[in-house]
Amino acid sequence: MIALITDYGNTHYAGILKAVIKSIAPSAEVIDVEHGEWSFSAKAGAYVLLSSYRWFPRGTIFVVVVDPGVGSQRRALAVRAGDYFFVGPDNGVLYPAVQQEGLREAVALSFEKVSSLARPRLRSKGEIKLSYTFHGRDLFAPAAALIHQGVSLGELGEPVSDLVSLSLEEGQEVIYIDKFGNVALSMRELPEATAFRLRAKGGESLVKRGRTFSDVPWGELVIYINSAGFVEVAVNGGSAAEMLGLRLGDQVSLEPIPS
Repeated sequence: MIALITDYGNTHYAGILKAVIKSIAPSAEVIDVEHGEWSFSAKAGAYVLLSSYRWFPRGTIFVVVVDPGVGSQRRALAVRAGDYFFVGPDNGVLYPAVQQEGLREAVALSFEKVSSLARPRLRSKGEIKLSYTFHGRDLFAPAAALIHQGVSLGELGEPVSDLVSLSLEEGQEVIYIDKFGNVALSMRELPEATAFRLRAKGGESLVKRGRTFSDVPWGELVIYINSAGFVEVAVNGGSAAEMLGLRLGDQVSLEPIPS
């Protein structure tokens, strides 16, 4: 199958990606993982990919389009890591998942090679021309569809080995906020404590440690290890992001409170 992760939100862009894929590879099963409202955040995209990919069947092709550098000199990649394929910009968004699986092969996509192979397979009236602002449609989606159809990575571009790196485990930064307002931090472990003093945006809050939301009364803050293995701050029945005024990229400070 081909799985889509983008920062397109509720727009027509994601639908166009599916149309291009299906016009080249009609038998492909296309899955929406997330089309987030976290525009321009490679860390949020990398977090969603890292949290999601291993639940998909081996051989799944992930198209990850979080691409604030679209049209610039940044490379476009198709990567095989472990038993999965990843297609997207070389801005770090693919890196944590690729690093976890182990890089097997990577190419810098060539539009000339991708378009020459895709054009004869198109089953729609659309033409493939490389726009400056929509490489998801013109490069990433066609490349993923071609991989699905059995085209090798070597036929799509030139080999590379030095992917742009990105870490999701440095400092204490907000790397993802879900639709409930739960705030994932760039941390995998919590110090031993039953409560923490959380400082952010010039404010300070007491946060109790728990395993899940209902470990604290309704409307109170709780901190725990989430289902993806990252430290997360939430409010039982509410939005931690709204209560604390947090946005992606904000720095926080956690200080254990002695029992």
